[in-house]
This record gives sequence, C-alpha cells and structure tokens, in this order.
Amino acid sequence: MKCFKCKNTIHEEDDYIIMTNMKDKKEFHKDYIHRLCWDDFCNKLNSASSSLNKSNYLLNAMGNHMRKIGIIPDAEVII
Repeated sequence: MKCFKCKNTIHEEDDYIIMTNMKDKKEFHKDYIHRLCWDDFCNKLNSASSSLNKSNYLLNAMGNHMRKIGIIPDAEVII
C-alpha cells in the first residue's frame, strides 16, 4: 500500500486510514493515507479557512470605514 499524499509505503503496523470509494452501492476503489499525512492535510485546510475568514473580516472593515468617511457610497438596499 502507498500513501496517496506522500507516496511512501504504508506498513501494516503503521497508523493509517483507508478511504473506500463507492459507486452504485459497490466498492470500486480504496485509498490509503498515513494518519500523520491526514492530520497535516486537515490542519492546512483549517489554516486556509482561518486565513480566508481573517481576510474577509479586514475587507469588510475597510469597506465600512470607507463608507463612513465618504470614499464609497452606502449600498442601496432593494427589497
């Protein structure tokens, strides 16, 4: 078995995850990944999500400040 992330061999005694892909209620493919590779992947996703949230917060704050000082007009609300 090879880890699909790092491409290194997974040994039976290693801590690893098996992902089973199903189609039409039948198993058609399995992927294997080391537990550490999976944790690293999840941490990178969380980090990217956190960075995006911070960026959106800053952009919203800048937009609100520009509206407040008159650089950009208030958004018109249409219902």
